[in-house]
Amino acid sequence: MGLNMKERKTVIKEVIARYAKASKTKKHLILNEFIELTGYNRKYAINLLNSCFGKVIYPKYGSTLKNPAAEKREFILVDIPKRKKRVYLHKYGHDVAVSLGYIWSTFNYMCGQRLEIFIKENLDSLSNERYFRITPSIKEKLKTISSATINRLLRQKRKERNGKGMGTTKAGISLNKLIPIRVFFEWDERVPGFFEVDTVSHDGGNASGEHCYTVTMTDVCTGWTELRAFNNKAQVWVKNAIDEIKNGLPYPMKGIDSDNGTEFKNILLFTWCKDNQIDFTRSRSYKKNDNCFVEQKNNSVVRNIVGYFRYQGDKTTDKLNNLYKNWCLLVNYFYPSVKIIEKKRKDAHTYKRYDLAKTPFTRTLENENISTEIKESLVKAKAKLNLVAIRKQIEKDICEILPLALKTVWI
Repeated sequence: MGLNMKERKTVIKEVIARYAKASKTKKHLILNEFIELTGYNRKYAINLLNSCFGKVIYPKYGSTLKNPAAEKREFILVDIPKRKKRVYLHKYGHDVAVSLGYIWSTFNYMCGQRLEIFIKENLDSLSNERYFRITPSIKEKLKTISSATINRLLRQKRKERNGKGMGTTKAGISLNKLIPIRVFFEWDERVPGFFEVDTVSHDGGNASGEHCYTVTMTDVCTGWTELRAFNNKAQVWVKNAIDEIKNGLPYPMKGIDSDNGTEFKNILLFTWCKDNQIDFTRSRSYKKNDNCFVEQKNNSVVRNIVGYFRYQGDKTTDKLNNLYKNWCLLVNYFYPSVKIIEKKRKDAHTYKRYDLAKTPFTRTLENENISTEIKESLVKAKAKLNLVAIRKQIEKDICEILPLALKTVWI
């Protein structure tokens, strides 16, 4: 352990008094001792010792004016100069922070790591919209902005968003022998097509009566996510929703993995998977982390857009599906997401390392197991999409759904 700054200043004051009065030979020895003690560079130490003292001559007390030269005494005045405070010129000023705030609040409050990639990939579309106030100078700055700078500029605007829903999953005890538990080595996560599936209850905190559900399906490899809403958790609606998602995917579905809820673990869905040559597996009981990929999408994709209100009725279901149609386009083609690539535990701390944020669209194009024809069709499909127009349509759909949302009524 070396000396701290306060201890070094004390050493400097003690050494300077000796160094100023010493001869050239002794200065050499004092300098060597000072360098060894403080660890300073030799040239820096010489400059420091020479700049911190000055000789002041005072008349000796009681001296006479007959021989003033003999009656003078020299004193060493030690004055350690203070370093001037650095003045930083901020490259990203208030104007950049304002534009970032509008983008951040419009596109669902993404973190800096995701927002950086999102802005740089869609900067031309964003700059064409006056609402975001992106001038040519701000546009040039946004091209080079980092995720850390984004988080710093948005620090004051970030607010914690609390709220949790109720779990409505009822464990099914049948078909345990027919539907195997998925273990880590059964799926090749480098191959797209293996989906985790789960349902989200829109009960508003009151699970009684009939209300809407959303089925969420997430590809483990690419992060491609699809949503469908239905009136209740009947087995036929779940099966039909999964079948509709399968027919609308850009690449074939190879497998699904669900929890132990009765809406999934039933003979209807089991037979459908067998007929369509789709691997059907389930997670362990009471182990939510087995379906971690879809569980996190329940919050970031579903709850983030529809909240925790209660939705019920055919009209509301249709409105939710219209919203999900545009919302999935935004999530899959434009919204970046990160994937964990390493997790280590050291003592009481867990360290996680993530890859660079990428959109599911980008991950699909980079995957070697996707054919060239599928990739070309995806590129053409994205070229037809307008980011700002999709976001405006989503806002309209939300405005139509919110009046249909019901407050919690406890019975």
